[in-house]
Parts: sequence; structure tokens; C-alpha cells
Amino acid sequence: MANPLQACESALAALGASDRCVAIEPRASESQPADLRLLFTDRAWLRSEDGARLLTALAEALPASQARITKSTLLLRLDDAYMREIERDMAAGAGAEHVDRGILAGRRFAVSFVGPNTNKALHVGHLRNIVVGDALASALGAAGATVRRNSLVGDIGRRVCEAMAGYREHRPGEGPEALGIPGDRFVEACSQSFIAADGGLSAASTEAAEPNAEEREPRGDLPDVLMRRWLSGSVEERRDWSRLRSWALAGHRRTLARLGVGIDSWSFESEAVPRTLDLVAEGLGRGLLERDGDGAIVRRTGRSEYATMVLLRGDGLPTEHARLLGAYDRILDELAPEDTFVELAGDEWEPPASALRELLAELRPGPRNEAHVRIFHGLVTRSGGKIGSRGGEAPWIDDLLDEVVECGGVAALAKEAGGAADRAALADLIVRGTFLCAPLAGPLRFDRARLLEACSTPGWTIARAWARALRAQRADPGLDPLPRTLLACSQQHSRSLRRAVEHLDPTGLATHLLELSRACLAGPSPGPAAAPALRRTLAALGFHLAPNMRLRPSASRA
Repeated sequence: MANPLQACESALAALGASDRCVAIEPRASESQPADLRLLFTDRAWLRSEDGARLLTALAEALPASQARITKSTLLLRLDDAYMREIERDMAAGAGAEHVDRGILAGRRFAVSFVGPNTNKALHVGHLRNIVVGDALASALGAAGATVRRNSLVGDIGRRVCEAMAGYREHRPGEGPEALGIPGDRFVEACSQSFIAADGGLSAASTEAAEPNAEEREPRGDLPDVLMRRWLSGSVEERRDWSRLRSWALAGHRRTLARLGVGIDSWSFESEAVPRTLDLVAEGLGRGLLERDGDGAIVRRTGRSEYATMVLLRGDGLPTEHARLLGAYDRILDELAPEDTFVELAGDEWEPPASALRELLAELRPGPRNEAHVRIFHGLVTRSGGKIGSRGGEAPWIDDLLDEVVECGGVAALAKEAGGAADRAALADLIVRGTFLCAPLAGPLRFDRARLLEACSTPGWTIARAWARALRAQRADPGLDPLPRTLLACSQQHSRSLRRAVEHLDPTGLATHLLELSRACLAGPSPGPAAAPALRRTLAALGFHLAPNMRLRPSASRA
């Protein structure tokens, strides 16, 4: 059966009038008379002979439908029998996923997200990057691309060496197993022990606008000593570093597994350090870099917001900017010619990332640099400031998920679903739905109370709709009132998916999910088509609907 929106688009294209229609909108409520609204820029054209031919073409493509013109809008009401047929097909699972998979068939992507440092546990400040990155990877897979999920890990540097210093000075011989805590939380406790003993000076440095501020200047303290020894290959420092890194990564994987997120490949800054040092030496020799007055090797970017980028400090230690330069060079070298490398990062990294891109392009010119696409998003904030772990007060993702699972609102939704929805899956809908539906530009304000109060956040709306759809999925099409809003809205899925992958932004598809959820809650009953319609979009965004199970399109894996 033809998708009504696609039928409208085909009729417009056949008349060469696609550019005259600015939008095709499904009904927003059951009280509206039309199922679809076609908005035009030229009222005169709509009433011309071409407009009449459009009405004829729509009548042929969508039999027994009613169309009328009001000002610059064409209102289309679909026949009840036609709508019932759509509902029966959807309820029977006759979706159009095969059409979706043709959007990017043959394309290959590596999507890099998470990107944690191995000195801490994953906290709410990381959650937006994780949710958006996994949703984008899932959408690309739903559109037929082969997708590899990647994480570029900061596993060496000032912050990691602070954790090593805290381990040696304040927790020697301890470990997470004996304490009964996850490994990443133990490593974070080591880091916080050092910061507290250091008088908070390390934490204060992060108030600077540059995200790499704490690595710019030599401190001459134990973390600097440990970094120099690690660079020299000291067995003792490498042993402690490897132990803490293993603990941290095990904890990260545990948290990601709770979110249904699997990482296919891990890239480590530590592995790129030799390449980093070679690139810096080459850049200095070619005049792309220069030695500053204190002996540091720097890049003059020509940018007002980032005039000088320190790559090697005066004591010879590479900063995170330098380590990323080497890591990017390695990743792009290993990328297949047909692959696109998409990296997600907080917008605080946009200025240095642009400067690094220009430097790497000068060092290694060629088409491979165009394969690296960066997507920036606003940071997660609370009380007007970004959520970070340096002060030791960032809420951990695991704790937030536990709180939402145990809250009364989730228990009520599980009951409403008649036992068909797991509480952990409902909590996942609430948390990730709320983080995913916000526009990428600008900060995302974290409000823990609203996430726990069963209020009208996007995530709660999606979870309510899912619970209601599960209860209604055994209904008999034709007996309940026709859910026109839901059925009309569901036809936008393929269009929303196409836009999401074209713009590499899954939030538009998430907005469609939210609108579909509201449509599910709008009428007396969402009908048996609601659960399949929601499931299709949820799967395309990477949501998992049962414990330890994710809905990932089969085409998304290499």
C-alpha cells in the first residue's frame, strides 16, 4: 500500500511542483478535519490548472480520498476504509523497513562517541553524547548503512596521572574488588583523593574556557613525574596505569551495557603518542609549529578564540591536543576509502577541533581529511554550569537509572502495560527520550526532580505512549474508534529517518517519535497499530525494550 505522504510527494514531483509545496503535515489532533495538510507558497498556483491536475493525481493515488483547497493549503482527508487498511497492515507487522534500508544502502560509517577519560566513572554530563551518538549510529543502520561504533578514549594525560597519583599516595594496595565497588568508581575515588589533597588546584583549572587548560603549564608535581616516567616506558608506571585503565574501562562497559550501547572498536590516545611526537617534530621542522619562549611547541592558529594552541609543553610533555592530533591521524589512516568517520563532541571542543583539523590537513593533505565529519552538541548543565566530575559531585549514570527504575511513576507505567513492559526498559525510554529530544545546539539543562516526578518531559510522554500501546496491541482493528492522528503521523517515519541521516542529526527523528507518542495518547484508544509504529521508530533510534536487549536493524553491523 502506498504511503500517503510519499503519494503526495510523487504527485508533486510528477507535476514539477515539489518546490511549490513548503510542507506536508499530518493531523495533530482527532478534532482536525483533514488527515494531511499540504502548504503552498503560491495560492494562485494552487487554484490554477496545475493545481487541478494535482487534485486529480492525488485522487488516483489515494482512492476515495477527499481534497479541498483553503487559501494556500490543500486539505486531504483519507477514506476510512483506506485508513483501516493502513492500520491492519501495521498491526500485522507489514512495515516498510525494506524501504528505509534503501536510503543508505552500500554506505559505510564509523560513528565515534562516548570518548571518556579513564580517570572517572560515566556521569550525567556524558549522557547526552552517548544517547545522541548511539541514536545516530542506529538511524544510519536503519537506513541501510554498515555502521561501526567507535570510542576515542583519553587513557593518558594529566587527569589519568592524577588518578595514578591518588592511587599511590592515598589508596596503595586497594582495589575495587575488595571494596565491592565498580572499577571506574574506584579510579574516580583515587583521582578525587589527589585533587582534595592538592587543595582543589587541579579542579580550579577547569574553569578556564579551554577544555585542555590543566595541561598547558608544567606543575612539577607527582602527576607530571608519573607522566614523564610513563612516556619513558617505566615498567612500574606502565603497570599501575594499565591496572587503573582496566578498572575504569570495565566500569564504563558495564554502564554502557545498561543503556544497550555496544562499542565495536576502541581508539586510545596512549597508542597514538609515538605518532603524535613524530607529527609535532615534523610540524616544527616544516614551520607549521614554533617553539615558544618557555620551550613549548605551539601552533599559531590565526583564530581570535584560540590564538595559541600548546602541543608540547616546555617540559616536553604532550597535551591532549597533541595526543588527539596523533589519534586522528591514525584513525584516518586505518579508515577504508569508502568510510565516513563521524565524531560527536561537546561544543566546548569546537574551536580546538577546527584548529586541529586545519593543522592535520597541512601535515597530511588529501581526500581522507574530508571523511572526518564532526557533530557538536551543547553541554549538559545544572544550576547554570556544565556538569563535570572534577568537583566529585556529578551524578553517575548508573545511579540515575536506578532512581528512575525505582520511582513510583515507572511502577505505575509497568502496571498499565499489563506486565508487557520491563521497568528498566521504561526507565531507559524516560531518561534517553528526555536527553534525545532536545535540539543539539545549546545546552541541555539537567533536572533530576522532573525525571523522577512522572511529569510531561519528552521521555515520560514516550514511556506513557509505549505502555498504552502495549496494552492496546491485542485490540481488533475495526472495533475501536479509528486512531486517525496516530495513523497519519506514523506515515512520516521514512521521511524523518531520511532527514536524520542526511543531516547526521537524530533529534528530528526523535521529534517524530515524540509526536507519534502524543498521537498515541490523543484518542480513546491508539489501536493495535500503535505498538508496531512506535517500535519501528524506537528501533531506528537505538532504544531497547527489554532487559539487555536492543532493537538494532540487521544491516547496521559490519
